[in-house]
Amino acid sequence: MNHRLHERCAALGAASGTFSGTFTLAGTERQYERSRPFRIAHLALDLALDLKRKAVEGTATLDVQRIAPDADRLVLDGIGFQVRSVRLASGRGSALDYVYDGEQLEILGLAGHSEARIEIAYRAVPQRGLYFLAPDDQVKDRPLQVWSQCQDEDARHWFPCHDKPHVKMTTELTVHVPSGFVALSNGVLVSSETPKAKGKPWSYRFQLDKPHPSYLVTLVVGEFAIVNDRDAKLADGSKIPVSYYVPPTRKGDALRSFGETPRMIELFSRLTGAAFPWPRYSQVVVSDFVFGGMENTTATTMYEHVLLDARAALDITSHDLVAHELAHQWFGDFVTCRDWSHAWLNEGFATYFEHVEREDRLGRDEYDYGVLTDVESYLSEAGSRYSRPVVCRDYAEPIDLFDRHLYEKGGLILHMLRRELGDDTFFAGVKTYLAEHAHGIVETNDLMRALEAVSGRSLERFFDQWLFRKGHPELKVKIGYEDGLVTVHAKQTQRGNDVTTFAYELEVEVVTKSGERTRHKKHVSQTEDALVIALAERPAHVAFDPELRVIGEISVEAPFDMLRDQLSRGVSAASRVAAARALAKKSDPDTLEALEKSLQNEQEGWMVRAEAARALGRTAADDALEILIRGRSVQHPKARRAVMSALGAFRNHDAFAALRPHAKRDASYLVEAEAARALGKTREPGAFADLKAMLARKSWGDVVRIGALDGLAALRDEQAVPLALEHSRYGHSARGRRAALSALAVLGEGRRVREHLELELRDKDPHLRIEAVHALVVLGDTKARGALRRALDRELDGRVKRRIREALRELGDGAAERKRVHDELESVKNELNELKARFTRLEAKAQAKKPEAVSAAKKPKAPATPARKAKKRR
Repeated sequence: MNHRLHERCAALGAASGTFSGTFTLAGTERQYERSRPFRIAHLALDLALDLKRKAVEGTATLDVQRIAPDADRLVLDGIGFQVRSVRLASGRGSALDYVYDGEQLEILGLAGHSEARIEIAYRAVPQRGLYFLAPDDQVKDRPLQVWSQCQDEDARHWFPCHDKPHVKMTTELTVHVPSGFVALSNGVLVSSETPKAKGKPWSYRFQLDKPHPSYLVTLVVGEFAIVNDRDAKLADGSKIPVSYYVPPTRKGDALRSFGETPRMIELFSRLTGAAFPWPRYSQVVVSDFVFGGMENTTATTMYEHVLLDARAALDITSHDLVAHELAHQWFGDFVTCRDWSHAWLNEGFATYFEHVEREDRLGRDEYDYGVLTDVESYLSEAGSRYSRPVVCRDYAEPIDLFDRHLYEKGGLILHMLRRELGDDTFFAGVKTYLAEHAHGIVETNDLMRALEAVSGRSLERFFDQWLFRKGHPELKVKIGYEDGLVTVHAKQTQRGNDVTTFAYELEVEVVTKSGERTRHKKHVSQTEDALVIALAERPAHVAFDPELRVIGEISVEAPFDMLRDQLSRGVSAASRVAAARALAKKSDPDTLEALEKSLQNEQEGWMVRAEAARALGRTAADDALEILIRGRSVQHPKARRAVMSALGAFRNHDAFAALRPHAKRDASYLVEAEAARALGKTREPGAFADLKAMLARKSWGDVVRIGALDGLAALRDEQAVPLALEHSRYGHSARGRRAALSALAVLGEGRRVREHLELELRDKDPHLRIEAVHALVVLGDTKARGALRRALDRELDGRVKRRIREALRELGDGAAERKRVHDELESVKNELNELKARFTRLEAKAQAKKPEAVSAAKKPKAPATPARKAKKRR
């Protein structure tokens, strides 16, 4: 399952400092695996869909085998069913007694059966798990569709099952649908009936002969165009059919978005040493999906924004999402976490294989920058929301765990393991892990033992500090040169309960003025340590952690001339990115010149150029603004987008005038959107009319309108409140509505806005409900607590429940005071930025006069002693 494309709410919460606190909320109980007195070997569903009533009716037949000797009853999950009958489907087909409380079905009378086939006839109107879509008066273009989303434990809403990941079974599904509709489910289509008689239902039967858990069972029904790609060719000569189910009007975009899938199947099969474990692979695009993607076995479901038009494809990719869900076919589907506390084995691997695929397609620099991006994402959550162990049993609902610790930190841990063990050993361990647990269930120690088996190393400390305990290294690194010695001093400063002192490899690359490069490494297990290197002459630069072995908050202090050299000659994009970020602290002419040179270098990687632009923005120097204005012409849209963002740091008319042409029209949707945000940040009065006009502009994923709404929020103009209210109403795109609610939280205050946000707590879109919760917290009105409590009582979505509980904690007795302090802090930040800009201007004037003063002061000097020479080098 991919949440990474739906993190707007989480990102906003992190940025504003809301929802801060501990991960474990009051009243949370520790979760343990449920008992399995019977094994469910096979599940067969035969279902008819009632689209008008949003209901499903039919039978579920389960083949069960006794495990516990004294077990006499089978307990299945099933919410809101009308149970018609329960009987033995084998033998005489006699009825079985049962007890059903609306949530669990307890089937009695199994004491004499070591094996049984049980048939349950039922009807359900699912509230979750199976979703029925239809157009309405406000959204006339919504398609008629039915699709499932069972993770984490929502299969129970539409078929009876043991709804936990540790029960895996083979499945078959027969579905009867309206004439002309296409159906897709797990496995192979073994038969279909499509009678030509008008109004007669069509039927499809799918079968999967390898076991998988209930949360991966899928059903999708609708009108789709089917695009068959080339088969993926495996090393043993076998072929995997690959197909894409897309809305008929988007057939032309299918290969642009999904066309790398066969190559990815071949790549992942080769790297893992495990051939693709299923008979075929399909991806189906549905509307209004509640996640980015869901890795249902053999048949991944994708949200509609995975399809890119030609303009979107300039600087947006679907490959990360495609790779993520595909990787799950091995990690999650083929081997499955035994319970949700070990879900990082599913999501961490899928996240990491996004980077692996990107490295294969685009090279090492893109891989490294993806890793750095995930570091920032994880640290944002850990620093502003909560920190928790990756392997964690303390949660109210499984979905609580599906956060940046599970995805990003989980993937980063695998990256570190690969760096620690080396490519060959790491992937050999992955191969062993998959082979030993094929079609089975796993826990974290299974991966550790597999990696230990192929490496001969103990990994207990690594797994303990990174997975079973919370936190990460907070390193302060100081690099210097004196008396023929390079010194790299590193100190860990992290604090807190159960936060360990981390063991890590302290590694640097030393580069001399002649270009000679040497690597130096030291194992560190103490809070404070140093690496000392003898070197006859002062180095050109010293790059810390060139292989990205250490994941955490790392602050490097080094001479600025070394950082400028590192920006120019760093061995990797990651090294040059680190230099660009560090140089943001300086705004002298040499540094600004180095940053401009990097920004304008068309041979440089886009990520380094983007970081140079951001660094220029953070300097707040007048000369930096001029450089950024010149930098608008950079060709790569991702670098150009960073220039737009950096221009937003300057509150003056020049920045506003530079942004306007790109907000009005740019080749890239995302550059237009970023220019809109930056327009608002300039606080120029003329920005309002431009941003208002942009609200009507159509774009992929509605990104331009979202940028305009964000810009209006940054503008802080009360005229925007009616616009935000209008664009938050049902009928506008879901993404745009969420942006409008976010803007209202910043722009509006008082009863009118609060009550509007409270109404949105009843919206059908869970992401919009989360945004409404966030907006109420930002608004800071404690009168919203009653509405939030009522929303919590009726809420079914675990993600929304958690956000509401966090919000109620935030809107406690001190909420109003916290909002006042937050507003004052923002005011102080703004004043500080203005003072910094004024100081930079004064500094620049002083610098301009400096050559004359130096010339006038020239006098003969005595020869320097060796000691004085050493001081000058420092």
